[in-house]
Amino acid sequence: MVKKRDAILEVLENLTPEELKKFKMKLGTVPLCEGFQRIPRGVLGQLDIVDLTDKLVAFYREDQATKLVVTVLLDIGMQEEAERLQRAA
Repeated sequence: MVKKRDAILEVLENLTPEELKKFKMKLGTVPLCEGFQRIPRGVLGQLDIVDLTDKLVAFYREDQATKLVVTVLLDIGMQEEAERLQRAA
């Protein structure tokens, strides 16, 4: 079984630079579960894909990070990637 962290990384690696930019922007606007805080926008803008994956897992744990990434992907119109992440995780 693939680790959720690895599945998140793989999906994010498939985004174009423009899609990744949209992903980071939307990450700051989607609703979060109670008890979780947002990753500061200033931090998000500087993160590459590996660091972004690590930060997502550090802030939200693997389960919640996976759900959050799926939500953001769907919000930016990346249904195929969202479905791929759901199947892998």
